[in-house]
Amino acid sequence: MGVDRQVRIADKMLGAGLPPLVQTMYDQALPHDQDELDELVRRIGSLNAMGCDIIRFSYPSREFHDPLAFLAAKSPIPVVADIHFDHALALDALQAGVHKIRINPGNIGARWKVDEILASAKDHNAAIRIGLNSGSLPKGEGEPAVLMSNTALTYLNWFEQAGFTNTVVSLKASDEMVTVEANRRFAAQSGYPLHLGVTEAGSVVSSVVRSTWALGQLLSEGIGSTLRISITGPIETEVQAAVELLRTLGLRKKGIRIVSCPRCGRASFDSQGFLASVERELLTIDKDLTVAIMGCQVNGPGEAKSADIAITGIGNAIFLYEGGKLVRKVGADEAKTALLEAVRNAK
Repeated sequence: MGVDRQVRIADKMLGAGLPPLVQTMYDQALPHDQDELDELVRRIGSLNAMGCDIIRFSYPSREFHDPLAFLAAKSPIPVVADIHFDHALALDALQAGVHKIRINPGNIGARWKVDEILASAKDHNAAIRIGLNSGSLPKGEGEPAVLMSNTALTYLNWFEQAGFTNTVVSLKASDEMVTVEANRRFAAQSGYPLHLGVTEAGSVVSSVVRSTWALGQLLSEGIGSTLRISITGPIETEVQAAVELLRTLGLRKKGIRIVSCPRCGRASFDSQGFLASVERELLTIDKDLTVAIMGCQVNGPGEAKSADIAITGIGNAIFLYEGGKLVRKVGADEAKTALLEAVRNAK
């Protein structure tokens, strides 16, 4: 188990020596309506453009087989099915063509059921994530972090006995310290890829702070092959937060880096409202650029000159900068279009 491993999930590779990938989890039941499914595929494409590499779906019933199969075939990124308790659902999801399943072997049932899942995953060239949360561990002695790591190692031994190694492990707790310690312990004993996350981390502010503190430490130590920042909120925000963390750590280069002022009494331009109107579109543009959105005469011109593309509002005047140079003055109703056009056309 100590050998560093790489794992294949459809066309994605993760593990030793490879950059971390970003995941999210769809926040609703799978739709049956074809128009809604088509729209979901488009949404996945937008998430992918923002930097999402893998998406997971809950799979609680066979009634969702056809929608899951459609998404597995049409999604631009690998599809993962999240399975609990019922090994037959895991087999059905693999039959539907998913690229990976997430199970906790401890709540699947008898060992033979786990072995059936492993055999099917091997036949379908699918990956499996062993997903352990602190709230769903077997009874045992010792600290939660130790129990989590040891339990994962036990399950990995089951998998290897069955000849299955296309495996990812996740050790998550709502306690950030437990999450960090469990992943450190596991990484010191095993070379299997780790999916990182702080589970049930709360709303945007609490989740981003807690997840950044925990996952930032692990990623800085070279621990972690995929990550999800779990937020009680839009999944697009999860992706944005995870990508920004990777960019901040120097682990991902591409993507728009946004610089914007926090607003103060000097502000004469609604930078907050403008950012809200343009941010989602900016984040789907696949370019390595810094974009500044500023709202006053103190820091605005300086930040604009340091950015690749910038908008600075001063009074009723809105100025567009490209490559640090003022290129034109635009009206408020033109500013969004002008900024997006400049970003898309930037070399």
